Amino acid sequence: MISIQNQIIVENQTNQLCFDIQIVMKQNRRTYQNINLNNCKVLDEVLWKDDKLWVSQSIITQLIRKAHDLSISDYSDMNWTLNLLKQSYCWSKMRTTIKCYIQNCYVYHRSKASRDQINELLKSLFMLKQRWQNIFLNFIINLSESDESNAILTIIDQLFKKRHYISC
Repeated sequence: MISIQNQIIVENQTNQLCFDIQIVMKQNRRTYQNINLNNCKVLDEVLWKDDKLWVSQSIITQLIRKAHDLSISDYSDMNWTLNLLKQSYCWSKMRTTIKCYIQNCYVYHRSKASRDQINELLKSLFMLKQRWQNIFLNFIINLSESDESNAILTIIDQLFKKRHYISC
């Protein structure tokens, strides 16, 4: 079985992006596709940046999985994984890639303590058992006079929503 380090070196030697970066570096340019090439060097056709091995896109997920999922204790957080990988490896948008991987890690989120409000059992609603046990009264006032009344009393049964109107 090939170690991850050897896989990265083999992929680095055959990867088109790494090859293009090496050509750009020979032209003494300092950037390529928003990648800062300061402190980059090529040793034995392998790209290094800040004395860290440059990782090509095809191996990044495998490398993050190895560092994150197989950590010493439980599943590690983003900063722990980032610091572990930064010791030996480098790639473009490293922090963003690791953050995205961890945000999508199901086991990581399941292993963390819930920060939500404590969930309680649902309480059942109060149910009426008899008609006219609970009623609403309302007055409609300031109406025009008719048959010596200028208001209406409304009585509503809460259970069946039955209404009675009484002129006042």
